Amino acid sequence: MTVKRRDYQPIYDDTFRHPHRRRRRWLIVLLVLVILGSGVFGWNQWQQYQREQLATYPIRGVTLNQDSGYVDFQQLSQKSAFVYLQATSGATYTDDDFSDNYSRCQGANIQVGVAHTFSFTSSASQQYAHFKDTVGQDTGTLPIRVSVNYYDQYNNNNASMASQGQKLKKLVNLFSSGYQQGVIIFANQTVMTQFVDPVLSSQAKWSAGGKLKSHGREVKFIEYNADGSLSQSNQSQPVSRSVFNGSKQDWKTFIK
Repeated sequence: MTVKRRDYQPIYDDTFRHPHRRRRRWLIVLLVLVILGSGVFGWNQWQQYQREQLATYPIRGVTLNQDSGYVDFQQLSQKSAFVYLQATSGATYTDDDFSDNYSRCQGANIQVGVAHTFSFTSSASQQYAHFKDTVGQDTGTLPIRVSVNYYDQYNNNNASMASQGQKLKKLVNLFSSGYQQGVIIFANQTVMTQFVDPVLSSQAKWSAGGKLKSHGREVKFIEYNADGSLSQSNQSQPVSRSVFNGSKQDWKTFIK
């Protein structure tokens, strides 16, 4: 019986016969490493730029809502000069943690403000009544913040926006006359220009999602990180981070 000889190939034979495949793999690996390295370098450069920009804004603070979880306000006051607490939205919604947050922030060395989110689907009177029922006199020391955002069909293409603007103006007037502590409008640049300015051109402003760049004096606060975080007790909690648009002396004048 004749045993047929098997033709064994060296294990590296394929490699030597196809050197271009090996080079291609190394080139892909090298390209991935370059991309990753560039990303890390770019992120570090952006972080450095952000730190340099923040250095020109000495007064910093955060906005909290029920998603932020439990916050130690004594710890917070060591690094933040102010805190805004989300209170209400529209005519029915109340932030679950507002009451608890407001009670616990008392006594901490930090300036406190409260926030309401404007609704296009409920009247100014209904929204004001809901805010008043929820907050009472627990409005802090800073101007009441009214947040305005486009949603659903409510945008600049909606023919009803002129009347919505008058609703916003009425709500601001109700807050101003009812609480006598000022009102500040929180909105991004598009909403501010298209919707807020035509009816409240001289109102104090808070730039939402803004960049740390030169802003007019009417802009009192600048949100620079809507998806920021706060580290306490080895836990990271979501917060919105903002700065006061001015010097320490400007801040002292602002909070008088």
